[in-house]
Amino acid sequence: MEAPPIISNARPRMAWWAIASMLAASAGAVALYFFNPSQYAFYPRCMLYVTTGLYCPGCGSQRAVYQLLHGHVLEALRCNVLLVAALPFMVAFAVRWVYCWRAFRPLPQFAPSARMVWWGLAIMLVFTALRNIHVAPFIYLAPP
Repeated sequence: MEAPPIISNARPRMAWWAIASMLAASAGAVALYFFNPSQYAFYPRCMLYVTTGLYCPGCGSQRAVYQLLHGHVLEALRCNVLLVAALPFMVAFAVRWVYCWRAFRPLPQFAPSARMVWWGLAIMLVFTALRNIHVAPFIYLAPP
């Protein structure tokens, strides 16, 4: 005789890394809100820019997040357009993840396909190349 399956009403356990990531992101947002990266030197510097003078895809991200936290979207776009363009996708995934957790559903896993990874790398490579060309209109991709 087979026993019926046990149905649990327990919410899926939130992974420790998710809680740690949320706490770290919150602490970073508070620090960025109160201390402008353009005025304080305790923020980490881009090693590619320090050693070569070339902008990487992440250069200007701290300033972009600072501007977004203060509601200046256009200035954030000026600092790092790639980060600002990627934020809606990151927020949508986070909202979906929290919704599944609250609704007692299995948490979604992010497993990008090889095509998605290659497209992401190509976009970052083209963005990096264009923001290091010092003529108009590409000069506007470089952080101020």
